[in-house]
Amino acid sequence: MRWLLKTLIFGFASTCQVLMAERADISDELAGYIREGKVPALAAAAVLDGKIVAAGAAGVRKHGDPTRVTIDDKFHIGSCTKSMTATLAAILVAEGKIEWQTTVADVFPDWNVHPSYRGATLLQLLSNTGGAPAEFPPLLWMAMVATREAPEDEQRKNLVRTLLAAPSAYRPGSQRKYSNGGFTIAGAMLEKAAGETYAGLLEDRLFKPLGMTSAGIGAPATIGKIDQPYGHDSRGRAIEAVEPGPDADNPPAISPVGRVHLSILDLARYANFHLGGAKNSPVDHGTLQFTHAPVPPGDDYALGWVVLKRDWAGGTTLFHNGSNTMNYTVMWLAPRKKFAAVASCNIGDPAGPEACDAAITFLIKKYLTNK
Repeated sequence: MRWLLKTLIFGFASTCQVLMAERADISDELAGYIREGKVPALAAAAVLDGKIVAAGAAGVRKHGDPTRVTIDDKFHIGSCTKSMTATLAAILVAEGKIEWQTTVADVFPDWNVHPSYRGATLLQLLSNTGGAPAEFPPLLWMAMVATREAPEDEQRKNLVRTLLAAPSAYRPGSQRKYSNGGFTIAGAMLEKAAGETYAGLLEDRLFKPLGMTSAGIGAPATIGKIDQPYGHDSRGRAIEAVEPGPDADNPPAISPVGRVHLSILDLARYANFHLGGAKNSPVDHGTLQFTHAPVPPGDDYALGWVVLKRDWAGGTTLFHNGSNTMNYTVMWLAPRKKFAAVASCNIGDPAGPEACDAAITFLIKKYLTNK
């Protein structure tokens, strides 16, 4: 969410078959936004009336190497994962495995949960109102990094147990703090309730039904190969590619927060699903609308979505962005127009978000405001 303010300047099935209609190739237009190599690669796509009407990719997988990206390459989407975690929760609620009002104490009755956290609900944790702190304590982050070779679900369980043993940052339900910790706790609750790993739940309940065959968790490139886009770091210096491995992504413990990767076409399919355009939707339309509704206090954050008003959207938009500091992705959905625009790049800051915003602006003008 660190790039939210910049982005807000704008004042196999049958699912695959529906979206495989002829689409415009916008790769040449995207090439104009990569700022003479300051952004190694950029991909974007637009959905309108249930179809991917435009998509493209430009640039290289790794700075300093000529290997070009393709439309099928996998980009890391950071905190755009949060809406997937909330959607997974909705699926499990529909299955009867957990409820929105299920509390931390209900799921972890044998844990030493601080009294201030015991009443925090799944709904609150997925809407940033569950009492979790805005940032992980530094020592806790260091511990995550030090233990990231352990099985992912065990890492998450240990992290969540430590978080819940400490006092909450505020009384659950009384305020909102954007929190990676809250979504991590929620992810652990889903694992416990379903008796399956987070990765397995995402694959079986969300990715497979929607035909998102490229989707997975972690940095997408293979060690020793240039087979997928590398993440990049600049921070005001020369661009440096980050080699695949543990340093190429966040610790596995926080996968429910932001560690999914997928192609821009699969990200467009996911956006189409949230617009109600998927034939094999794992939840009904009413459930989707529930996840899009703001959760008090406040009226600008739902379940993994920022809720905004935009004229070009005819009213309400759903927005989220994400970065692991080495990659960046943004999604804009206009439900009333049955339109979505998504963009991804393989550098975190500062040029990446600007390139993605330019691509989104181009698609909005092309398919909405110029109509």
